Amino acid sequence: MRWLEALVGSALLCTVSASADEALIVLPTALAARVETGWRSTASIGLEGRPGGALATISQTVQALSAEPAFPLASLGGCGDQTAVEVPPTFSLPAGLTALADRPSSAVGVVERVVVFVTQKVRLDENDTGPQDSASVLERGRGRCSGRANLAVGLLRRLGIPARVVQGLLIGEDSVRWHRWGEAWLGPLGWLPFDPGASVGLVGVRYLPLRGSGEGSSLAGVRLERLDERGYLGVPVRNGLRVLPTGGVTLRCVAPAHQANVTALLLGPDGSRWARHGRGGVVFTGMLPGRYRIVWRGDGPSSVLDLVLGAVPDVLVELGTPVEAGT
Repeated sequence: MRWLEALVGSALLCTVSASADEALIVLPTALAARVETGWRSTASIGLEGRPGGALATISQTVQALSAEPAFPLASLGGCGDQTAVEVPPTFSLPAGLTALADRPSSAVGVVERVVVFVTQKVRLDENDTGPQDSASVLERGRGRCSGRANLAVGLLRRLGIPARVVQGLLIGEDSVRWHRWGEAWLGPLGWLPFDPGASVGLVGVRYLPLRGSGEGSSLAGVRLERLDERGYLGVPVRNGLRVLPTGGVTLRCVAPAHQANVTALLLGPDGSRWARHGRGGVVFTGMLPGRYRIVWRGDGPSSVLDLVLGAVPDVLVELGTPVEAGT
């Protein structure tokens, strides 16, 4: 337990989190120049130069959404992208979504409904040669990834939710292709990614956003050097989509009565780690369902506790008590 003891002695114990999902992507110079570095929605993107190109690092911690903004949104001005609210005046909502426009609900739920609608109503056809604008794709019932992203964005804008298309690469172990997905702006949650046919609330670390509207550059030389996406693969699936839940599980760990202070390290099913230090106990929030291990210590030696988090939103655990809980 030397690593835990070192953690206990650190001044950074109050809140420490480590991302488990990470992709290392080798890129030629032409594409490396177009990578959007920094924070993009839920992911952090870095770039390190190499001879003839660069190494892009995409990492993210997968946790439940912290809030569920109400729909209609109170204000659209904070999105910072005027184009994200523009919609052709002749583009109207299909019958399956018209009820959403006048019914107060969750903005996250509206995004999910729209992405599910596009996933189910528009067949993905990467050989489709027709126009890929929202109206055309909706009328044909098929489209490329760009067409499905355009449609989802158009529908969200028509409903009053700022949205935009993101262009970049989708990298697999043995293949790489140009891809388009979307982001919706939800007030306190900022820009929330989605991809029709894949996910709502996040996209995996295989997604690399690039600046510019044209595809252009050759994809020769693009490859994955390393990939860990256990967090993304652990997100619950609903209607064929990985949907990031809101709130998640709150885990409250209470210290034994005779120990005033407690330090705990929570190990997630995807390898993520969170450290907390508190008086009388510690709290972990936004946890996804799965099997966890708590390594903790109070005034004495370190101890280990295994438990399973499920559908119960608020779980209380007394440290020092043997538990194997299916909650």
